[in-house]
Amino acid sequence: MKVSADFVCEHGMPQPWATCTDCMLLPRDRQPEPPAPEPAKVKAKPKPAGRRKASTGSRATGRAPTPRPSTRLPRSPTDLVPDLFGQYALAYEIPEQNLRYHTQGSDSDWLPIASMPRDLRHSGWVYLQIDRKLVARCRVRTIGFRDRRWTHEKPGDTRDAGPGGTLELFDDGWEFISIDLGPAGDRSEAGYRYLVTGPDGEVSLALAEDR
Repeated sequence: MKVSADFVCEHGMPQPWATCTDCMLLPRDRQPEPPAPEPAKVKAKPKPAGRRKASTGSRATGRAPTPRPSTRLPRSPTDLVPDLFGQYALAYEIPEQNLRYHTQGSDSDWLPIASMPRDLRHSGWVYLQIDRKLVARCRVRTIGFRDRRWTHEKPGDTRDAGPGGTLELFDDGWEFISIDLGPAGDRSEAGYRYLVTGPDGEVSLALAEDR
């Protein structure tokens, strides 16, 4: 039987019980079994100091680390504007009845956005999409911020969506096109829907697993 280190056997013998002949004659399951001794503590030798590796941007390389591109949209007019650094065009889905309000008038040179389009190319195309079709396109100049973002709707329905991020477009205007994406145009995407142009000039959906 297992006992504590300070156990005194019934015959009055303290540890070690192996010297008690009466305990040795007991059945095996009744013989006192002391706890396992703790392993001796060995003082660890100090490890030799290794050479310090030169970090990126240290004097050894003479080069500063490459900063990660910011993906935070500006929240005020004084915030820094993140750069576009992706490889794709962007499909921006709108209702059919609002097409003219996106492509004409004083608010046709910007689009509201809720999050950073990380895969949008610098000076890349933004395409207006209605159902499965791409119907117009314009080049994106930069990410921006506006205190008031009016919705692109007919005058009686327009409203202020509040301050926030925008896609600021080049002022050379919208180019009307007609590109049918087919069933891929109905495919749901988590976040933005991106587009790629093939060697033959065909525009198609850039699948998330390929990005």
